[in-house]
Amino acid sequence: MIKNPSNWVLIVDDNENNLVYLQNILQRADISCKTTTQGKECLNLCMNDPPSLILLDVMMPEMNGYEVCKRLKESEITRDIPVIFISALISKEDILKGFEMGGVDYITKPFHKEEVLARVKAHLTIVTQQKKLELMNRELKEALAVRDRLFSIISHDLIGPILNIENALKLLIEERLSVEERFDFLQESLNAASSTLDLLKNLLSWAKNQIEGIDYNPHNVDVSIIIGDILNLFQRMQKEKKIDIINHIQESLICFADENMLHLIFRNLISNALKYSYEGGKIEILHHNERDSMVFEIMDKGKGIATEEVEKILDPIQFYSTPGTAYEKGHGLGLRLCKEFIEIHGGELKIISEPGKGSIFRFSIPQNLTNLKH
Repeated sequence: MIKNPSNWVLIVDDNENNLVYLQNILQRADISCKTTTQGKECLNLCMNDPPSLILLDVMMPEMNGYEVCKRLKESEITRDIPVIFISALISKEDILKGFEMGGVDYITKPFHKEEVLARVKAHLTIVTQQKKLELMNRELKEALAVRDRLFSIISHDLIGPILNIENALKLLIEERLSVEERFDFLQESLNAASSTLDLLKNLLSWAKNQIEGIDYNPHNVDVSIIIGDILNLFQRMQKEKKIDIINHIQESLICFADENMLHLIFRNLISNALKYSYEGGKIEILHHNERDSMVFEIMDKGKGIATEEVEKILDPIQFYSTPGTAYEKGHGLGLRLCKEFIEIHGGELKIISEPGKGSIFRFSIPQNLTNLKH
């Protein structure tokens, strides 16, 4: 029995008795349907809300069934709708013409309800399977695109810094360098190691979610402790760029969230704010309550993001990123994870930005279990 609410059948016949009879057959089998007596109305209905299947009479006034089917096949919107002709025309030529016009089946009158129902169910099953295959193909294409981008990140953004660290260490061992030169090489190596470690953490989080599924374990979490840990993590980067970070999060601020996911969200958003802030800039971490949610904002006065770039950042397929103000590399993977993890919590990531003036990354987390949308 077809119970998919998205599957419905349009019955087209100029004979009201046939319409009622066919409608009763389908409705008793729990198949949704609509009816019309005119070919033109059939075309209009299909353009506005394409059915899963059409039962189409051939002999109708003004526009016969063959012409209706021909026009359906000429439109990109309706060309894939399967059409079953139902007609009193039983010659081989008439049946052949029905298939030539694009019909998938041909039922002759007088018809038997068992035959009509069997054919309708068979074609609706085919439609359902086609939809599933199309969805699987889209998901496969997206997965392949993501895989290719990740391989690119691994081969270039991960291996490159490691090779740089290796070369720097070789120079430190083999070459006679001044103290100042040694310090510079060590500083570059430390920066490369820190960036690579951050990327590795994001890659491992993403890979774990893809292989094992989402391990979502929400509980009461002290946000102030998470923020404190992350600010300690980025102390060196903050000092190097002389950035003032103003943390407005009060102590013992409790929210209901997955602690690991929340840590990753704040780590990536604060890292981004530092990366895209100018030397001597300012970053603020803010919070306010909004209905049943806690809203957090990471606000900077950095380079900002153009509207078209915001769309690319939020695109589920792309890993879009641009260099930071000190030419720090970005990968786009961190924000993708942020968006996924925020949505798992029933929230939404919003980016408010203007080139040259800075950005605000805003997201919400439920205050407690009863407010969780997930």
